[in-house]
Amino acid sequence: MRDEGNQWFVGHPIDVIYDYEKIGLWQEGDPHLDILEPGGNVGMVKVKYTGDYNEDGIPVRQIGPDDRQIIHIQPNFQGGFNTRVGYKNLDLGIIGTFKNGGKLISTLYGSTGYLNTLNARAGNNVKVDYWTPENTDAKYPKPGGVQSGDNPKYGSTLGYFDASYLKIRTITLGYNVEQNWLSRIGVNRVRLYCTVENPFVMFSPYHRESGGDPEPNTYGDENVAVGGLRRILVVGTNTPTTRNYMLGLNVTF
Repeated sequence: MRDEGNQWFVGHPIDVIYDYEKIGLWQEGDPHLDILEPGGNVGMVKVKYTGDYNEDGIPVRQIGPDDRQIIHIQPNFQGGFNTRVGYKNLDLGIIGTFKNGGKLISTLYGSTGYLNTLNARAGNNVKVDYWTPENTDAKYPKPGGVQSGDNPKYGSTLGYFDASYLKIRTITLGYNVEQNWLSRIGVNRVRLYCTVENPFVMFSPYHRESGGDPEPNTYGDENVAVGGLRRILVVGTNTPTTRNYMLGLNVTF
């Protein structure tokens, strides 16, 4: 039993993607381009063909809706940590989070967000490594290639990333002023501290690509990132994570 419109499939989690699987870009000399993608050309997104082949190795049909895949977005594991160490009057606290595996969905790079349509009509697209005859190892298709409406064909697959990351959310360094000196002025305790929020991200393919935060911050229906399904979390551009610096002083009388 399956409900493809709502992307519900028996035996699978409720938050899956039902879409084509990008396996690269079409190149000169690739076999069966004219059969699998009639009217297609080199430089466009190449997706996985799941159909059969004739005895001579020729595909029996062109790529179509039957080639869509159930793609799981859940990580292999995820977690967080909170560490505090001290030495004499100094203390250091670090809070972090991590994720391994899974799929991250970005409205910045998925073509349905209109920031990566790779055509002149939209303008001000994000800077990407796109295909040209001199740059055939690119990740993104050539501008103005085969279109599906305003977007590159299979453009939704451009927004899928490995969701792995290690992120430090907060670092706090504090210093407790010597108690002997404080007692002379009638103060029980003084602590100086500085905190930085969201200082850096490591091991994240999405962060390396965009410089952005890999943690989801919006829903899939806000930019029609995954067929308008609100239940799936995505990385949007409406509320980006910011880096903040704070200085503080705690005084106890």
